Amino acid sequence: MISRRGILQAAGAASAAAQAPAGAPPNIVFLISDDHSFPDLGCYGNSVVRTPNLDRMAREGMRFDRCFVSSPQCSPNRSSILTGCTPHTTSTSRLHTPMPPWEQTFLEPLKERGYFTGAFRKVHQGPEFDKRWEYYGANAKFETFFDKLPAGRPFFLHMGFTDPHRPYRDGAVSPPHDPARVAVRPFLPDTEATRKDLAWYHDSISRMDADCGRLFDLLRARGLDQNTLAVFTGDNGMPFPRAKGTCYDPGIHVPLLAWWPGRIAPESMKRELIAHVDLPVTWLDAAGIAKPAKMQGRSFLPLATGRGSYAERDAVFAERNWHDNFDPIRAIRTQRHKLIFNAAPHFPYRPAWDLEASISWKSILDESRRGRLNADQRLMMAPNRPMLELYDLTADPHEFHNLATSREHRDLFEDLQRRLSRWMGDTYDFLPPGKSRPGEPGGRDWPVAL
Repeated sequence: MISRRGILQAAGAASAAAQAPAGAPPNIVFLISDDHSFPDLGCYGNSVVRTPNLDRMAREGMRFDRCFVSSPQCSPNRSSILTGCTPHTTSTSRLHTPMPPWEQTFLEPLKERGYFTGAFRKVHQGPEFDKRWEYYGANAKFETFFDKLPAGRPFFLHMGFTDPHRPYRDGAVSPPHDPARVAVRPFLPDTEATRKDLAWYHDSISRMDADCGRLFDLLRARGLDQNTLAVFTGDNGMPFPRAKGTCYDPGIHVPLLAWWPGRIAPESMKRELIAHVDLPVTWLDAAGIAKPAKMQGRSFLPLATGRGSYAERDAVFAERNWHDNFDPIRAIRTQRHKLIFNAAPHFPYRPAWDLEASISWKSILDESRRGRLNADQRLMMAPNRPMLELYDLTADPHEFHNLATSREHRDLFEDLQRRLSRWMGDTYDFLPPGKSRPGEPGGRDWPVAL
């Protein structure tokens, strides 16, 4: 008996073969939400948020459960998606830093391959960078890109949504999400204000999902839905305290979906670690273009299509620098563990300005004054932070219990310090690495226990 999945695969492959010339490079559509954490889509198990279009994308394609950003900040992380390098490598580590004119991105080799490149809405790399697109529509109708598309040319389309970024207000979708039904994560106090804020966040995600649906409808209506690789992800985590702007998982763990009829199996899921620096390498691989020497990512196209060999990552890395305030942080995350290096531990936790103005943060401050935060939530109120934080994400998924001084975890702690420091050195970080390379003279290690 043939399964539903098998029928979908066979039908997709037959349709793709009928519509796309043999060997034709695929069209590529990149959908990126703004301030959107894993798992806040229906396909990831959030039963409250209404995301029918992205849920359909997941059903017809592949869902990745462990995708991580290069930085929990908008423009730095977006630069890493364009260059395939972590932000400090390309001098784009500060919020609002424009892309330097000397930095190459994946757009240049795509154009050489014959791609027509376009973008809508938020790119966030400065006005000069917007000129690198052959078409840029800040707030134009989606149809305008396809009306200008030259016949016979493959295209790359960047769709930069501004949802679910703040500010929030009533009226984003109708009906609105019910505050009583949203899930409140343990690092936030369960208050009326927090629930209202989370409901607004869900509304904004649903509005973005509707825009995704309109774009997919256009692809289908214009016969472009078969030889097209579509990828959806978020630029960094949810705009809530202890999420966006931090290297805890709510700040760096984001959704990732991939859809390519006939090439990516429907209803499939992967749990391998994926880094955002892998995205441009993957698109170039799909277009038949070799990875540029400077790019630090690796193509996950073999993983997505089941064709070719894939070297699985054993870790991903993240950095945070200036975002309304200076707070340099580096992190390494494996499948089970995470080490965070706070290079300015004398600072307390300081939310970004948009979070500081939120009703959630005001509720946290009020609950703190009233003595109603639990011990885990009070970590945000501490006058300073440890220089090093080590977490077992299986036993402690919310990253509350720091194991950095645990003798039982000393070998793991040392190993992650060295691996993080090696990455910092190899990627030309401006922060001094904490551990010298083995045998390197003159290096000085971080203390094992702080």
